[in-house]
Amino acid sequence: MRSAIAADSRSAGKKTGPVKQHNRIRIAYIAGRLITGRCIATLFDCNSRTQIEIDSLPDACGLREFDLKYRDNSGLNGSTCHCQYGCEKKHSIDLTIKGNTFIGYITGSSAIFMGNVRGDSIYIFDREDSLNLQYRISGCIVDLAGTDGVCTLCWMVK
Repeated sequence: MRSAIAADSRSAGKKTGPVKQHNRIRIAYIAGRLITGRCIATLFDCNSRTQIEIDSLPDACGLREFDLKYRDNSGLNGSTCHCQYGCEKKHSIDLTIKGNTFIGYITGSSAIFMGNVRGDSIYIFDREDSLNLQYRISGCIVDLAGTDGVCTLCWMVK
């Protein structure tokens, strides 16, 4: 218990730029999407206690394209998946998932992220900055194309 408290206090005081924050959110999104099989609309950042709308991210269109490309791989159920997501011109996210655990790299940098997904929670350790991060899936898009042809937002309440 003591180490968890120490890790949280180390994470709480660190400030990072928007590029790093967006990369962490992208990794949480992609890992959560592939492991749970859900099309995530919103994440709750448990560290900063803020709600993140995926459509408000600078590359939201790219993440939706990612959904279409990897929709058949979602809900991996113990299998291994390797994917790459090009978020910027010089850098991309290289992510390997096995079961509910994942490891990610940002190409062209020394950033390494490790984590796992348990239920609606996505846990990430940012090795470069020694940060423990937690995101919670708080809203998903449900495809109701079979009923009225419209995708709707489904909010999960805990």
